[in-house]
Amino acid sequence: MSGILLSALFNGFLTVRLMKGPWLRNPQYLAAAIVASVLAMLILQAFWPGMEDDFVIGNLVGIAGSCAGMLAFDAILGAT
Repeated sequence: MSGILLSALFNGFLTVRLMKGPWLRNPQYLAAAIVASVLAMLILQAFWPGMEDDFVIGNLVGIAGSCAGMLAFDAILGAT
């Protein structure tokens, strides 16, 4: 579990930095990206145990989860 959290943390920081800019100016996106990355990794672990530890697949799922979390956050803010 600690590997999933550490990977999600780094993937969240990387994705926010690449897509939204400095994370100190966008802490709400950082939180959404980290939470979504953890959820994506846990879903991956539930369906394919052991694949979350794979370097390529684990990082791709983490980055995709981070992107999905930021897009969902933008959609929620746009709907209100």
